[in-house]
Amino acid sequence: MKEVEMNTQETLIDILSNVTPGTNLREGLDNILDAGTGGFIVVGMDKEIEGMLDGGFFINCEYTPQKIYELSKMDGAIILDDSASKILYANVHMQPTKNYSTNESGTRHRTAQRVAKQAGKLTIAISERRNRITLYKNEFKYKLRDIGEITTEAAQAVKTFERYKQVLDKELSNLTIMEFDDLVTLYEVTSILQRYEMLFRIKKEVRHYVAELGLEGRLINLQLEELLQGLKEERINFIKDYYNDEKDELDIDNINSQLISYSDEELLEPEKLSYVLGHGRSYSTLDDKVSPKGYRLLGKISRLNKKDIEKIINEYEDLASIQEASIEELYEIRGISKFKARSIKNGLKRLKFTKELER
Repeated sequence: MKEVEMNTQETLIDILSNVTPGTNLREGLDNILDAGTGGFIVVGMDKEIEGMLDGGFFINCEYTPQKIYELSKMDGAIILDDSASKILYANVHMQPTKNYSTNESGTRHRTAQRVAKQAGKLTIAISERRNRITLYKNEFKYKLRDIGEITTEAAQAVKTFERYKQVLDKELSNLTIMEFDDLVTLYEVTSILQRYEMLFRIKKEVRHYVAELGLEGRLINLQLEELLQGLKEERINFIKDYYNDEKDELDIDNINSQLISYSDEELLEPEKLSYVLGHGRSYSTLDDKVSPKGYRLLGKISRLNKKDIEKIINEYEDLASIQEASIEELYEIRGISKFKARSIKNGLKRLKFTKELER
């Protein structure tokens, strides 16, 4: 069984939320780890778990880090309730079926992995020799790491995100000028879509670190949230601008699924990104000129809401036609006031002027 790479980021974050630094459960685990006694803990109780119990004794007391530390000095497993707020059993010998495979070597870890697969509960094995905490749930396996190591990696990931975002911002600025001049080719579009996807992959990596750090990851999370501001909506508008909807209607969820399915190497192939946007797989099409509908740039005009933008694009179809339209012609669109029509013309002119100054 492969480790965390085989599992979704959501599964990892969900499981890590139970054992992040600052939680009572993590404090108890760290106490056991520091003492070097080892331990085996099952989080959750149901009929499946009950059928595996052999020996031990029923406690049914409130969970505290001190209590679980003392109980771990005995050889058997400790059973907690689903919220890890109560200790139900201690010194229990678990008897999972042998039908479930395990690639672990130690008895404690082999049993923990089998119980996790059979019952679908979170199990935790603490090694007394390797000084390591391992989490299992269903087919999932993850080894908790040192907080200092994770913090360093998280900080590096945030710096990488920031660097990639600076490159994306520069490419988007250049794209804006090309859009105003109606000179965009499919190659530029796929290049920017690639940048967006790489950024979102780094974001998932940082989220993973934040989940594992718990309270210790608050500052890193704040940094990430600041960098992410407006990014998701602008990406959606970018895709709406360049998706070829002549054959199929735009389905953002489907596009996201296709992009997620690509490996990092496949993401570097522009023809694959062209296909995702409905323009075919041929490399020769990358030189084709494409015109944006105008979602991204109109979205930067504060006076316009989403309904206004849809009405304008339904009327004029692309940015070039919107630029050519007069204030009076824009005013004729139902729901667009003269004030908004003037804001569109002035807003686009101001945006073009600003981007040209930035070059």
